[in-house]
Amino acid sequence: MYAVYRQAHTPTAVEFSVYCNFISSKEKNLVVAGTSQLYVYRIIHDVESTTKTDKPSDAKTRKEKLEQVASFSLFGNVMSMASVQLIGTSKDALLLSFKDAKLSVVEYDPGTHDLKTLSLHYFEEPELRDGFVQNVHIPIVRVDPENRCAVMLVYGTKLVVLPFRKDTLTDEQEGGMGEGPKSSFLPSYIIDVRELDEKLLNIIDMKFLHGYYEPTLLILFEPNQTWPGRVAVRQDTCSIVAISLNIMQKVHPVIWSLSNLPFDCTQVMAVPKPIGGVVVFAVNSLLYLNQSVPPYGVSLNSMTTGTTSFPLRVQEEVKITLDCCQSDFIAYDKMVISLKGGEIYVLTLITDGMRSVRSFHFDKAAASVLTTCMVTMEPGFLFLGSRLGNSLLLKYTEKLQEAPMEDGKDKQEHEKEVEKQEEPPTKKKRVESSTNWTDEVDEIEVYGSEAQSGTQLATYSFEVCDSILNIGPCANASMGEPAFLSEEFQNSPEPDLEVVVCSGFGKNGALSVLQRSIRPQVVTTFELPGCHDMWTVVSSDVKEDKKVSKNGESEDGAKTDTEEEEGEKGEKGESEPDKDEGKTEP
Repeated sequence: MYAVYRQAHTPTAVEFSVYCNFISSKEKNLVVAGTSQLYVYRIIHDVESTTKTDKPSDAKTRKEKLEQVASFSLFGNVMSMASVQLIGTSKDALLLSFKDAKLSVVEYDPGTHDLKTLSLHYFEEPELRDGFVQNVHIPIVRVDPENRCAVMLVYGTKLVVLPFRKDTLTDEQEGGMGEGPKSSFLPSYIIDVRELDEKLLNIIDMKFLHGYYEPTLLILFEPNQTWPGRVAVRQDTCSIVAISLNIMQKVHPVIWSLSNLPFDCTQVMAVPKPIGGVVVFAVNSLLYLNQSVPPYGVSLNSMTTGTTSFPLRVQEEVKITLDCCQSDFIAYDKMVISLKGGEIYVLTLITDGMRSVRSFHFDKAAASVLTTCMVTMEPGFLFLGSRLGNSLLLKYTEKLQEAPMEDGKDKQEHEKEVEKQEEPPTKKKRVESSTNWTDEVDEIEVYGSEAQSGTQLATYSFEVCDSILNIGPCANASMGEPAFLSEEFQNSPEPDLEVVVCSGFGKNGALSVLQRSIRPQVVTTFELPGCHDMWTVVSSDVKEDKKVSKNGESEDGAKTDTEEEEGEKGEKGESEPDKDEGKTEP
């Protein structure tokens, strides 16, 4: 009896994804979370197509697949997910946040093939709610790149800091920790961001920065909110602040702040070393900010005119918006951006000799699924998770391109040479910058130009290797009898019904047919008198050319067990091999 709730099908949408050593320290796994379900995958490299011949061209036909390793059901909807490698173990643990302010740290237990809870944290005391009965804020979890601590934002104004133990801790600092699995953690504590800055309200996003001695958290917030209808009166309302977390002394000074950013800033991405800094995504613009260099920003469409006073250059040959986009770095100076319509762009950060970003280069690479999350896997592979369509495993390849030029004369001469050589149009892409700034010449003299940096541009091509089926979101459903059914199943006592569901959204919309079991199309049937069971016998040695018997059958075949053979096996002392259980999805 299911008087209240019954789950007819496990969630198939993907909300979050991480790539870490979850199952084993020898290989990395793709861990995806959707609603209340956790799936673990590994990449399987298909080498059968390359063993037949030794030609290098056959390597292009290789198809990598995702193999599901494990699946776990959770007692709650995952609101945020991150991975961390704790001390004393070579595997990674997962940090899962749940509504309203719960945090769980779990890892994989190979003994039970299940999740093992390392730490549980509950921050739903009335004094933390500030009198609010309902909580509309999502508990966002972020982990320091050096695995020194984790931070969770609760109730919009509280930062929960969970420090991790390191080898450099002294005995006095370790005295507050217990024995067992919790010894990997120091006691958690809470920071009220309003005590750091009274204007630090309406937090939009936060990320840990790379290359700092102590964990440094950058927060994007909007102290005085506005909206498009009021931009004429109030604009550039967003700000950033960088907080250095001294987890031992619990001192948190503000080391960097910047205000008057465009009002439509939506998220931030920390740039890896050696460049460092942060990329700020706004709906109509893109900014690069660093503590030691002047800010740089570009306008992506004409909507920035009259809506912001932030100095923006016009990004030529690009007319896009970055709302609802997802991104991840595939190199220290290149990131992949998936827009709300499914378009995929490769953004290159063009730097000068001082590792300062001086320009952006956009290259439209492909069109794909409407992306909810994105994670870079091993080199050459990218995973796009979606809750509106099938999640995809993409393989990207790089093709080098000439370096950008900004000087007008050099650019014209170079284009003439390109036209003479009749090169493909894909190699004619340039990074052009506006000449509206009066101090551009002075900046180039001080900081250098992009042409001197020698930044190598590249064009990327994407190929779909595998996909994870998604039947959500379901708009409407109808139940009925199957249109085609073999005669062997028509006399079944149980009715064989199927459900047709309208699933997906937009270009990812589809009709999904759900069946309770596999319905094979029976070709022929024959009786096996005295047969009790059947299994397959496969050789353990992998050979390129399978031996063929006289009857034309391969070395692998089906084995049947009869009454006469059972007596022979009892005399020889042979044991029955294990039988694999077939797993199907409805």
